[in-house]
Amino acid sequence: MPHQLRLLAASLVSGVACLVALTGCGSVPAHLTLRRRRAPAAHQTATPTAAPGQLAAAPLPRGARLAEALSLKGRLSAKAVSGYAVQCGVYPGQGYLATVQLSVPGKPVTLTIQLPMYNGPGQYLVESAAGSATNIAAARLGAYGSADAGSVTIAAGGRGGALTVSFGRSASRSVPPTEQISGAWTCAPAGAGYGASRATGAINAYQDLTVSGVLAGHVGPSDVPGPDLVAQAPNCGVFRTASGGHFNLAMVVDVDGHHYILDVQLQQYQGAGQYYPSFTAQSLPRQADWATAEVVRDAAPASPGEIPSSSWAAVGGDFRLNPGLSSGLMAIRFMNRTGASFVITGSWSC
Repeated sequence: MPHQLRLLAASLVSGVACLVALTGCGSVPAHLTLRRRRAPAAHQTATPTAAPGQLAAAPLPRGARLAEALSLKGRLSAKAVSGYAVQCGVYPGQGYLATVQLSVPGKPVTLTIQLPMYNGPGQYLVESAAGSATNIAAARLGAYGSADAGSVTIAAGGRGGALTVSFGRSASRSVPPTEQISGAWTCAPAGAGYGASRATGAINAYQDLTVSGVLAGHVGPSDVPGPDLVAQAPNCGVFRTASGGHFNLAMVVDVDGHHYILDVQLQQYQGAGQYYPSFTAQSLPRQADWATAEVVRDAAPASPGEIPSSSWAAVGGDFRLNPGLSSGLMAIRFMNRTGASFVITGSWSC
């Protein structure tokens, strides 16, 4: 009898362990089955799974997922097959910039490629600029800092290419670098971070904005959608990131017969008041609350060997946010990679 009691006790303990673990011991309870059947929203991506004992590939932010073919060797040994592009193009005062968050085991790492004197597709070397050299590239990878050797090749169209760069290389060639990344990379075309084109968006707000310059016209009716127009930035409202508080305004406007996304973000949000849009905080003429702004035409075609000229960055002006945070004034100059510009002035509402 004691032996039978011990067997019964062991069975009960095993059953309790199965219920606690909820894995591998019979059928899953009905309420958990129902939860698993719920598919994630279309704009979300389920967290990748990993084999037992391995870290899962890190999830990426909402937005366009791009195919990557990159190998990382060193302290972080992994393959990156998908990425989320943050920047892709030529920006005033910065040259060519491509920034891609790569999905690797653990947490995403950010790869940034910069060509200060971009002169079209071709090979650029990671080395100190000598004299008037223009084929110089800089690359950064997460916590590994700046690359100290290698090369970057920009493919026709400016939306991707190949690279082989290393980080933490010592003076001794017998000692391998701390980290190396190589393979093919892709960054986003203009507007790829904004979801599907809103060319047929509904009209739900009214503006009184005048556009003058290389783009010209008047913006009246517009589409000011909810939180999904700009990834991770609730529209017409305040939100917080690791860098502090922000305010985001995004709308779809019609200028010269084309639909554009006009987005203004107050990077140093201090409540209602005056803000000054520019490409970087350092380019402001004085100490002031910084904002960024851009105008993007979704899915604009690119000529062979050229980056699309459909991205316009704010390079000056001011932006007024009224109490209530749903209206104000703007007078912002936008410039594209060719130096062409236009100004948007008037009142806005959301």
